[in-house]
Amino acid sequence: MVYARPMIRLSIMYPATPGSRFDWTYYLGPHLELSRRLLDPRGLVRTEIDRGIGGLPPGSPPPYHAVGHLFFRSMAELESALAATAADFVADERNYTDGPSVVQISEVVVSLRQACVTEAGRGC
Repeated sequence: MVYARPMIRLSIMYPATPGSRFDWTYYLGPHLELSRRLLDPRGLVRTEIDRGIGGLPPGSPPPYHAVGHLFFRSMAELESALAATAADFVADERNYTDGPSVVQISEVVVSLRQACVTEAGRGC
């Protein structure tokens, strides 16, 4: 899908450096709940969380423990949400990781969904 009006995505990456700690139980529990509670009323459209399982070449360790993606309809909504909640997220980060995160703001200009066909020939 090519968006008539691009979505804004905030990506927070947690580097998997040697000896770094990442608590998945906390991240997917209390931290995710904090995110939803603080950001849903401030324009959060969708959340995606990736768990790093490898890098390139295949078989090498992942560069990141996790990457969280938060989608907003506009830069203004993202900026407003961050202004109101950034301190809460910075304070919570130490509960699930001991390294600094890497943050990128992106404009999502294309999102493609591949067709899915089951063995019976029906769509998924």
